[in-house]
Amino acid sequence: MAEPLLKTKCIAPTLRPQLVARRHLVEKLRRAMDVPLTLVSAPPGFGKTTAALAGARALQAESGVALAWLSLDALDNEPARFWRYCLAALQIAAPGVGAAIEPALAMPQPPPAQPLLAALINEVADRPEQLLFVLDDYQLIEQAEIHDGLAFLLDHAPPNLHLVLATRADPPLPLHRWRARGQLLDIRAEDLRFDLAESAALLTGVMALALTGEDVARLAEQTEGWVAGLQLAGLALQGAPRAQRDLIDRLARSNRYILEYLAEEVLAQQTPRVQTFLLQTAILSRLCGPLCDAVTQEHDGQELLELLARRNLFVAPVDSPEPAGEQSWFRYHQLFADLLQGQLRQQLPEQTPLLHQRAAAWYEANGDVAAAVEHALAGEDYPRVVRLIDRHASGLVMEGRILTVERWLGRLPDEWRQTLPRASLAFGWALLLRGRYAEVEPYLQQAEAAIGPDDRSLRGELHAQRAALANTQGRAAEALDHARQAIDNVAPDNLFVQGMAHFAMASAQRDAGDTDAAIAAYERAIPLCRAAGQPLPEMLGRAHLGYLYIVQGRLRRAETTTRPALASPVRSPASSAVRAALGEVLLEWNRLDEAELQLQQAQALARQSGHNAALVRIQTLIARLRWAQGDAPGAQAMLDEAAAQLQQGAPGWVEPLLVAEQAQLWLNQGTAGTAERLLGRRGARIDPAEGHVREVLPLMRVRLLHHQGRHAEALALADEVARMAEADGRQGRAIEALLLRALARDALGEGPAACQDLRRALALAEPEGYVRVFLDAGPPVRLQIADCRSQIARQARGAQHDENQRLLAYCDMLLAVFPDSSDQPPDLHPSSIIPHPLIEPLTEREIEVLRLMARGLTYQQIADEIIVSINTVRHHVKGLYGKLQVDTRTLALERARALGLL
Repeated sequence: MAEPLLKTKCIAPTLRPQLVARRHLVEKLRRAMDVPLTLVSAPPGFGKTTAALAGARALQAESGVALAWLSLDALDNEPARFWRYCLAALQIAAPGVGAAIEPALAMPQPPPAQPLLAALINEVADRPEQLLFVLDDYQLIEQAEIHDGLAFLLDHAPPNLHLVLATRADPPLPLHRWRARGQLLDIRAEDLRFDLAESAALLTGVMALALTGEDVARLAEQTEGWVAGLQLAGLALQGAPRAQRDLIDRLARSNRYILEYLAEEVLAQQTPRVQTFLLQTAILSRLCGPLCDAVTQEHDGQELLELLARRNLFVAPVDSPEPAGEQSWFRYHQLFADLLQGQLRQQLPEQTPLLHQRAAAWYEANGDVAAAVEHALAGEDYPRVVRLIDRHASGLVMEGRILTVERWLGRLPDEWRQTLPRASLAFGWALLLRGRYAEVEPYLQQAEAAIGPDDRSLRGELHAQRAALANTQGRAAEALDHARQAIDNVAPDNLFVQGMAHFAMASAQRDAGDTDAAIAAYERAIPLCRAAGQPLPEMLGRAHLGYLYIVQGRLRRAETTTRPALASPVRSPASSAVRAALGEVLLEWNRLDEAELQLQQAQALARQSGHNAALVRIQTLIARLRWAQGDAPGAQAMLDEAAAQLQQGAPGWVEPLLVAEQAQLWLNQGTAGTAERLLGRRGARIDPAEGHVREVLPLMRVRLLHHQGRHAEALALADEVARMAEADGRQGRAIEALLLRALARDALGEGPAACQDLRRALALAEPEGYVRVFLDAGPPVRLQIADCRSQIARQARGAQHDENQRLLAYCDMLLAVFPDSSDQPPDLHPSSIIPHPLIEPLTEREIEVLRLMARGLTYQQIADEIIVSINTVRHHVKGLYGKLQVDTRTLALERARALGLL
């Protein structure tokens, strides 16, 4: 579950009623609606937040602009956290916006920003309102990935989205480019300085000081309109019966003196209780009554905060007034907080660690782990830090906050860092789920060194992770061993690790080729992952389960496994692999439009999630779809993209699928040499080490051999694949192998055996509705199906055998969907096709051999009939094939009938 968001960060501060009117500044800020970005950049104390807020409120009042506000802090330097907060802020202004990408940001693997932002941009563009989004304190953001994402957002911002960045320093964004294009509004320190009239309004109006015009002018001149300097000077002068000339003289000497005087005099003017309260709470970035009470060990925190706010002592509310019973939050002005912290270090240095420890305890009790760890680190409370990190590291890392946890670990002394096995394991899981397999092993070694000999549960989790890593590296036997040890040792209530252990077991059994056992293990893993609240492994389990059903030839079961998982209206990136499996089923059923919809959505979601294996697999399926649609260039482009994507890393089972698809495309385009070079020696034999994809490349090799006229070799390999696939229950592969074996036998003159293989393939395929496997094999299969149909029809005469009737209907359906079936009904004899003339007449012996072939005799039977050797028969067959311009028995017979030779 993702961390809860602090709603006060997404609420615009309240404007003080006694605010100096700054009409010229507000007027300039109105131009923010004319550009994508307004940059409010100035040093501390220039009133950037107030200016941005005043301009935004004016635009709201005048034109109904929807205002989104986000107050940033140092913890927002996590891309996933940053964009989650941005989305939360936008949803307050525009309810519902970004709902489709929200699940992606809560995933264990932080998704690439650009696809998510593209979806967000499209959603915002479709909305009617103008959106003004203020990001306050942007100088705290240091992550280049966040800057890059924001630059992308601004480069493609729709006309109704306008960002305002309030920052102490210019961010590393392409400001010069936007400025040159007129897409940037600059608000600088010079724009924010108070002029003489505004200085007088602040000092004599808002702060009610009895100052002459000359006094105001001297202070305004010395501070150069620096708002904080004027406020600090005013604070220094408050409490005096009349403004004293010598005090004004001293204050006007330098801004540094104003700060020094404030420290020496203004704090000294407060009661001892207020002074102590200010110093003790200076460590807090946000303040509320109960938190202050915990830190000060008193009970008047809320009362003092409200008192300080009324006195304008640099305390401001950070949220709107809360309903009764809810907490109000405040903050110190940063300059004032810096001043207080300096005084704390000077006056109460021994208390500082204790104050941080009290704050850490309060935040821990109230469920804010991040704030608790930060204060515990500041207070050097390392036992608490270790306990919090070890307890929560897994959840934080799975929320995408790996950078934050890494930073915490970096701040721990070495001797404490070695005691965090759970944190190391959390990093390992995060890296595994992101596909960064090469980076996992060091964390496993750290965890192994820190796990005690009696901690069976943690050691079980370590085994689960080693099993998962071994799976990615193709070490199925090792993965199986680790998975078994994980299942035996992990605590029953640790649902996440239980689920991942069974997932690893399933993947290892899948890669070992034990499809039935893998299916059973995935079926155990999926509900465990769901109960643990881990959508990514749950969805991946469903995807693998669907894919294994496809391998088994159970297309309908694959659909019922995958489709319900996609019922949610929110398109989670974790569902990309599930959509791919469903898309493959739809593609095989020749429902191309539906397959394209699923596969395109799957591709977009896989790009969002960064799930590389799913993306490569999806792109190979889209390439197959493109070929089915007649778009060879589109298929090639998609395979090129998949090949480039594969270089970024993917489990070993992905590559054979891509290589087979690449070789098939080259073969489809008549480039057998390129296909052969691509295959190399791969596919020449069935390698059990390749697990559930072991038949993929051998089947591709059979197609290549058949294309090259090496039919005997094709037959031998197809026979081996068919026998092994059927024996192991991989009927999906068996259907392909039987079909290719039928083609090879037909080319070798073994007509009856070819028909028998085809009928077996049809019998396996018919209950599941296979289509593309036959269509993609081309016209020779259409002719074989027509011949096979005739034989089935003859067998069915006089007896209405259910299987025969189903196969007849199935053959009719397949013949009807072949590309040229619109001008040749299924029951039309092939002799109706108008032939081209022969390039050379057949000899009498060739015609005799042709007629014996038409009777279904094998080459050996023909040789016995005409009393010649089998090699002589093959010589005659080769001659008649050349004259008829065909390369298979079926095509030869079709052509001969069309020419009237039979």
